[in-house]
Amino acid sequence: MKSSCSLILLLTVSLKLAYSDKILVLSFMSSKSHKITYMPLIQELASRGHQITIVTPIKSEKDFPNIKEIFTLENATPCTMKQHMDGNSLNVFEMKEAGQTMNPFMMLEQFGDICRSTYDLPQVKGLLKEKFDLVFVQPIFNECALGLVYRLQAPLVLFSPVSVPSILVNKLGGYFPSSFVGNVFLGYSDDMNFLERLVNFGMDVLLEGMLKFYYEPYITSVYREKMGEDVPSIPIIMRNASLLLSNGHFSISRPKPLLPDVVEIGGLHSSPAQALPKDLAEFVSSSQQEGFILFSMGSAYKGDMMSDKKRNLFLNVFSKLRQTVIWKWESEKMENLPKNVLLKKWLPQQGLLGHESIKIFITHCGAGSLEEAIYHGVPLIAIPLFGDQGTNAKQGEDQGILYRLDWNTMTEEDLMRAIQQILSNSKYRENVAKLSKIFKDQPDDPLKRGVWWIEYVLRHKGAPQLRSASRNLNFIQYHSLDAIFLYCGIIFTVFYLLLVVVRKLGRKCVRRNTAGKKDFEKSKKNL
Repeated sequence: MKSSCSLILLLTVSLKLAYSDKILVLSFMSSKSHKITYMPLIQELASRGHQITIVTPIKSEKDFPNIKEIFTLENATPCTMKQHMDGNSLNVFEMKEAGQTMNPFMMLEQFGDICRSTYDLPQVKGLLKEKFDLVFVQPIFNECALGLVYRLQAPLVLFSPVSVPSILVNKLGGYFPSSFVGNVFLGYSDDMNFLERLVNFGMDVLLEGMLKFYYEPYITSVYREKMGEDVPSIPIIMRNASLLLSNGHFSISRPKPLLPDVVEIGGLHSSPAQALPKDLAEFVSSSQQEGFILFSMGSAYKGDMMSDKKRNLFLNVFSKLRQTVIWKWESEKMENLPKNVLLKKWLPQQGLLGHESIKIFITHCGAGSLEEAIYHGVPLIAIPLFGDQGTNAKQGEDQGILYRLDWNTMTEEDLMRAIQQILSNSKYRENVAKLSKIFKDQPDDPLKRGVWWIEYVLRHKGAPQLRSASRNLNFIQYHSLDAIFLYCGIIFTVFYLLLVVVRKLGRKCVRRNTAGKKDFEKSKKNL
């Protein structure tokens, strides 16, 4: 009996391996928050028997069966990449207060150095000797990995950690009209007035121009150094992608025109709350009827790097509250800490957001944090710093689910007013509860949907049937500008010819009338 069970188990494992595929996940540069969004998808694929290799700068908290990780640079994010160059980590709070921007276009040399260093790793070079059935890439500022993608000649699946921007969907033949899809850096709603449409169109053109003539040529030159001069440019490689998975949902980021090769899987990493660790559970229960407030500026920004002035601002306000406050603070040490404030360097964010006693989530308004708050129906106070956070905050403000503050101008009175407004005005909780209900009302589970589409690409060897012919058209052909110009030419020519004919007929009539008048005058004289 025991031998029969062992034989059945062996056959099951053998069949599972026989139908498993080798998947490579490439992310030369990444933030922890970006990895958090797609890891449930990767882990689910691994649990289904697929063999996963991940190239990443972020170490997972624990090992997972069928997943092997190759580490690039330690925590290579835009916030910390300077540390790899000269040992000094960027202080995003100081940058914000100094009026500086975290412009990735101004950090190309650092991007290039990280890219070259990653390609020089023996483990990465070894990937060229392996055969993969599919490559999964988060391409935003990771385009340097596309050189390796091209050499591997495997179907490519792209993943956007935020609702897919136009700069990505354009590469696959899609198009987001500037008339109702706001640029990711502007934060406009889909209902724009003329001036907003004018600015939005200009920003779209400017961004496309910077990518096409500045950013992409440089990144292409870097991966060609390592992979060979015959490797195509970024747009050509991405044009051959099989699928684009977007961590967005129309209820949050508004509807967009998407082709079948772009699939929304928003809610992918959001899940029901799990039981809290003992220390957190005890602290939360101590708040009794008043509830608690969660304060976190995300995984990429270290709270303990903020200035003493700003830290004291928060402390002074928190000390006056009847609610308890759980604050993500990496050192877990702070002078003059009020009794109602708990510091933790790591927090089970969804466990806290899903707790019945939570009242407010104070956040930088990253896409992942905003989505999780909506999923769990928690109103927010947004204090955006950089990137898409301002856009996220603006959208949340328009939806009536958050109160927005400016980091640089915020005072104690402003923060206290925001907290009291959220606590006393039920519209915020009602609005986010309504949005949460809509967001969760999906025909299937976003995680299962993402897995199904990846395996669809595997089953159909790249699924070329998903690709629109628009991928092969240039700007003029896509918008039928050549046809429009030709029709305009034809119409102009027809009108011109009609004008010529009319003028000639007119002249002829005039000449006849003139001749008739002359004959009439002659006849009168003869009489």
